[in-house]
Amino acid sequence: MSEGGRGNLGILREAVENIKIMDTHEHLPQEEDRIKELVDVFSTFLPHYASSDLVSAGMAEGELEEIRNPRLPLRTRWEKFAPYWEKIRNTGYARALEIALRDLYGIQELSLETCEEASRRMREANKKGLYRWILKEKSGIELSILDSERIDVDREFFAPVMRFDGFIALKEKWDLEILERHCNSPIHSLDELERALELEFLRLKDSIVGVKIALAYRRSLSFEKSTHEEAEKVFNRLYAQKVFRRIDAYGGRITKPEGLSFEEAKPLQDYMMHKVVALAAKHGLPIQIHTGLQEGNENLITNSNPVHLTNLFMEYKEAKFDLFHGSYPYIGELSVLAKNFPNVFVDMCWLHIISPTVARRALSEWLETVPGNKILAFGGDYRFVEGVYAHAKLARENVARVLQEKIEDGTFTEAQAVRLAVRLLRENALDLFFPRAGIRKG
Repeated sequence: MSEGGRGNLGILREAVENIKIMDTHEHLPQEEDRIKELVDVFSTFLPHYASSDLVSAGMAEGELEEIRNPRLPLRTRWEKFAPYWEKIRNTGYARALEIALRDLYGIQELSLETCEEASRRMREANKKGLYRWILKEKSGIELSILDSERIDVDREFFAPVMRFDGFIALKEKWDLEILERHCNSPIHSLDELERALELEFLRLKDSIVGVKIALAYRRSLSFEKSTHEEAEKVFNRLYAQKVFRRIDAYGGRITKPEGLSFEEAKPLQDYMMHKVVALAAKHGLPIQIHTGLQEGNENLITNSNPVHLTNLFMEYKEAKFDLFHGSYPYIGELSVLAKNFPNVFVDMCWLHIISPTVARRALSEWLETVPGNKILAFGGDYRFVEGVYAHAKLARENVARVLQEKIEDGTFTEAQAVRLAVRLLRENALDLFFPRAGIRKG
């Protein structure tokens, strides 16, 4: 092939297939917990994503819960599922399920008979060694960054990040009581809250590879600069709330707190977000932030526009911000942010199954606007391991197709494209999350 020639998709695709992926984001249970579950096509594959499409297509929440129930007969569940399956088979979420069923369990198309056979094969595979087979052998993933709120993870497969949302999203006295139990320490003032946060970072910093913020499900990502005095006034109001407790008819304890409105609580929440960012930067921990589309139904998308975070990028130049999901649908906004700010990184986790077409278009744009060391091309973002395999397959396909187009239009040589693929799927994540680790490159 000449330096400016069309290139060979077979060579590029083979190179992409051989990359040991560093996966930036997962929600998987530990294997020991997964193999204890009652697995079948519906209960295992419909905890999220495709289930949101089912609801969007008109399925009632009660029907969805019945379909997910592994103790109900598969035939009964299939009859409820089938009409809606035909309505969502066009989506990226559904395509991922079909890829997983075909490649891992040999099921070409879902029907009453095949969903029973697929479930049988899933039960047979649901034993020790499942994760090695799917994550390592089938998916070619070396390590996945796990968002699971625990640090005792299997380090063969995972490296954990930790959420600090509980220190930020304070609206009720109940929230403080939960924090006190978590920290095993009383929190009677804003200063004690800050100290508890500092101690939590000290406890975790050597066990985690980053910080996760998922507050776009609960509020806007606009975190203004609050003073200690402004935050303290809110804390004192929150702490002074009366909390009423009673015993319900079944002997369980119910707590009914008075709460602050979001606008009332915002100065304290904003103040604590700034503290979390400052501590993450101090300890060299990248900050993963959910931006763009929220999973589920009936969310407020404007909460998650990454532009809201601009003041944080400007103030905390030493912090590194890993912005999730390509900020879809705010792809152009993310292009500008990552181009302008050295501390902003593009993360394509989830994006390839939201829309493979959008993911390719976005990656093509980012390769023309954002330095190549700042694009992280894959994070599975699944709660079941079969989904990770399907998503990784789509991601490799998308990366290969976009880079091939760049070869054909003369933007890259084949050698440059292969080098970029390694960066996108592996080395950029290594550099961001494991800068001092001995994990090999290439």
